Amino acid sequence: MGIRFDPRSGRAQPDVPALKEAGDIKGLIGLLSHPDFDTQWKAAEALAALGERAPRQLLLEIDHHDPAVRLGIIEALGDIRDPIAVGPLSRVLEEDASIEVRWATALALGNIGDGRAIPSLVAALGDPDKYVRIGAAIALERIGWEPGNEDERALFLIAKQDWPAVQRLGPPAVSSLESFMKDGDPSVREAVVDLLGSIGDPRAGEVCALALRDPEGEVRWKATLAFPRCGIPVMHLPMGLARRSRPGKSPFAAALINLFFLGLGYDYLERWYGILIFQLDIMIITLASLVWGPLLPYLASFSVSSLVAVQTWYSASRMREEEGK
Repeated sequence: MGIRFDPRSGRAQPDVPALKEAGDIKGLIGLLSHPDFDTQWKAAEALAALGERAPRQLLLEIDHHDPAVRLGIIEALGDIRDPIAVGPLSRVLEEDASIEVRWATALALGNIGDGRAIPSLVAALGDPDKYVRIGAAIALERIGWEPGNEDERALFLIAKQDWPAVQRLGPPAVSSLESFMKDGDPSVREAVVDLLGSIGDPRAGEVCALALRDPEGEVRWKATLAFPRCGIPVMHLPMGLARRSRPGKSPFAAALINLFFLGLGYDYLERWYGILIFQLDIMIITLASLVWGPLLPYLASFSVSSLVAVQTWYSASRMREEEGK
């Protein structure tokens, strides 16, 4: 029981309807990690359809090592809407390492609609990931939550990425915006620094200066435009930009490698001819050593590599500047 023949694929497939009819909760949970996505979601739907028979057994597996299984369990719990799941789901929202699991958990808590989930959902408005934050905001709306203060309102609006509403909130949003300047999504950092400039609060100066050192060029550009409105003299802009981290290969390393191993510095910079120059240099030194001994050929090679090292440093520096713009 639980296996059927699929005439389309010519292979045996799990019989989800039969498992559902038998009330085989454990068997359906096992299918949540099935390699076929269609089977996964059908198993999750079947678990949800079992209603009050399933929650307690589902909760026993809520810490399963496979994120796909946890996702299916959480989806089923959200569809069943049994309040018994609120406590365990709140813990998952606060602790689970998987972005998708936390996101699904926030939505499941919103489906259940129990007010006991509010503290965890409010905390999730500050989650490092924007998908979890929007899930928490949607869930809080479904529960009927209202922000208790301006900080909570700012976090809620930022989670929804309702940037015009954040701007209208004005200076009270500044402290909340600052905390998202290290967000992993550059589009969020770009919006934050743009808003800080639009609000024009003097407290935003330090954040604008930090944004000038952002690895993303578009974020740095927004910071450049926002800089005067953040209450910082424009003359400080070049210094702020100069302190940003530089992407790409190290000019010093490329020059040093070319100095001692002529050609390999270019290979380090991923230029195709680097290894050819290295091989040619070794061959010339070897042949010349047969005639004049090893000292003169190595000295000649070193003088050439010194000039090449200087050229390499300038070339790599220019390349790095272009990549950092």
